[in-house]
Amino acid sequence: MSYEVHRKEALDACHGLAAYGLGSGIGGHVSVRVPGEELYFSNALDKTFEEMTLDDILLLDFEGRLVEGDRAISPGIGFHQGIYKLRPDCGAIVHTHGHWITAQSALGRPTRNLHNLCTYFHGHTAIAPDDDIEAIAPAMKDGDIAIIIPWHGAITMGQDIAEAAALHVTLDYACRLDIQVPQDAPIMPDDHAATIQGLLAKANYLQLTWDLMKRKAARAHDGQVIVPNVAA
Repeated sequence: MSYEVHRKEALDACHGLAAYGLGSGIGGHVSVRVPGEELYFSNALDKTFEEMTLDDILLLDFEGRLVEGDRAISPGIGFHQGIYKLRPDCGAIVHTHGHWITAQSALGRPTRNLHNLCTYFHGHTAIAPDDDIEAIAPAMKDGDIAIIIPWHGAITMGQDIAEAAALHVTLDYACRLDIQVPQDAPIMPDDHAATIQGLLAKANYLQLTWDLMKRKAARAHDGQVIVPNVAA
């Protein structure tokens, strides 16, 4: 399979995240692992997700070095290769400073189980004190799909970019609920949450959400940038 397939996947994720309002500022990274190689694609630092083109998606090695080109990359990108080294099951990673995700990070805790979609993260969210792999590694358990970094943002991980990106927009939704719903609201019981997790897996929700992200991005593209149309 051509490396270029993975470059396009990373771009699709940038545009899909932007369509959900998660790409309007400088910062944040998407990465897609090249299967069987110690390589991954990620985005340049100097553009927003809304502005990304294929030329802005760069190939790096597992030491965080550019394999091609001389563009600026985020100084905080090191956790990508760090996670890939620790988690062979991980094929893609998304990190943003989305509004609701950042608000949740200020609480320094996982989202509450307030809706069916929140159950994805129940028992599968780490809290890491910083965004370097030295802080993430001891906090992350096998099976974790999300990492919240207090006062910073969040990371989602998946077996491929469809999963990682769909989890990210789902986490943003879960964070919005957590911030807006009163703290004394009842929480979904664990046994009910386990049932819902099984139903979501059968429904193929994450793949369907990834497909929706790409449709939203196509509709939001004005020929130059993604112009998100999101609810307030």
